Amino acid sequence: MTRFLTPQELLQVAQMLPGDPECRDLGILDAACARARAHYMRQDVYGSLWLKAAAMLDTIVLHEPLEEKNHFFAWLCAETFLATNEVHLSYDPREALALVVRVKHKGVDLREVSAQLRAWTVPAS
Repeated sequence: MTRFLTPQELLQVAQMLPGDPECRDLGILDAACARARAHYMRQDVYGSLWLKAAAMLDTIVLHEPLEEKNHFFAWLCAETFLATNEVHLSYDPREALALVVRVKHKGVDLREVSAQLRAWTVPAS
């Protein structure tokens, strides 16, 4: 069963960022959480953990809920969501940043983000 993050947990993630940037819009955190949970006609809109994480990342990076560090925050939220669901990643931080920047500039869609997250997944031992 999928363990979804709450807006309060996303705020806790934000508090771990250097400088503890202020959240300017709690509604975006709520939207990011709701988007990952989205259903339509009793089916998950985002059918895998990686798509759910990509949807959260996309929402946060495009709508910038924090006063600063939204790129890093978006990545940490996606990674935290996956780790909470026992999916762990191994990646080059520069490549992760490049992916987030591409999302910000709409140079990549959710399926591509999801595929990259899946490619960085460490097999369960």
